[in-house]
Amino acid sequence: MSRAKLLAFACGIAALVAAVAYAGTAAVEQAVLRVGIAGLALVALIHLPVIAATGSAWWLIGAELPGAAPWKFIWARYVREATAEVLPFSQLGGIVAGARTLTLTGLQSAPVGATLLADLIIEQLAKLPYVLAGVAMLLLGARGAPLRVIAAALLPVCAIAILASLGRRRCAALLRRGAEALARRWPALHLGHAGPLDRLFNWDRRTAAALATHTAAWALGAAETWVVCHLMGLAVSPAQALILDSLFCGLRTFGFAVPAALGVQEAGYVLACALIGVPAAPAVALSLLRRVRELLLGAPALGLWQAVEGGRALAGLSDK
Repeated sequence: MSRAKLLAFACGIAALVAAVAYAGTAAVEQAVLRVGIAGLALVALIHLPVIAATGSAWWLIGAELPGAAPWKFIWARYVREATAEVLPFSQLGGIVAGARTLTLTGLQSAPVGATLLADLIIEQLAKLPYVLAGVAMLLLGARGAPLRVIAAALLPVCAIAILASLGRRRCAALLRRGAEALARRWPALHLGHAGPLDRLFNWDRRTAAALATHTAAWALGAAETWVVCHLMGLAVSPAQALILDSLFCGLRTFGFAVPAALGVQEAGYVLACALIGVPAAPAVALSLLRRVRELLLGAPALGLWQAVEGGRALAGLSDK
């Protein structure tokens, strides 16, 4: 780990400790214990559909690759999240681990970088209307009439869809130039592979399906937040849960380079919860419960990944 990452990791730990102290150690502990072991197991289980959805969206981009199968992309996404969230790496480390895992399932390494880049772009495109929908609902009032809440959520989604349709050629040209620049900088990524990136540039049915799947995955994240809040005894409505999760997702983007988003995640929850009237102690507890869930799901994924790597290494030694 570089000095910059070590410094960011240390600052993140300090920020995490400061957030717990600010919220009150006893209050945070009480909020976490209220969930219980059964609640923690439920929190972990309800995140599995999110992993399945994001992995399936990735598969939609790379479905035409030789040997591609949904389970391979879901498994790679699982390892990708586990590496980024459990190990002291940035999100970039998780991305590299996901690509490596996908090649271990038998896919050729050449086009994997292209599918990964396309999936990352589509995921962020899906996040933008999700975050804006949360902001619109916050500004217009989540406790208003149902039609008003639905309109607040759909307005930014429709607006972005219209703008993307009108400016599709310019967006495609911009994305193509970005891919060409990355290909020159990192030739090993093989971003010149035609299929996945051309599909993204041309915006075909698979690209639209991947965008819809990623959007559904973000919505599942809001449902997950709603369940955790109720396990802690917080009277949060589904609309407020969507506001909380969408704002948190937007704020957590700033922690991309911080290992495990330490400190950034806690600050994001405290700020997002404050906007809907949730105190700091439950906000920090939400973050800690998320970290426990990441550990419960991530540790088995990392163990299996290393077992596969170890098996390949032993097989290579035995062949020599």
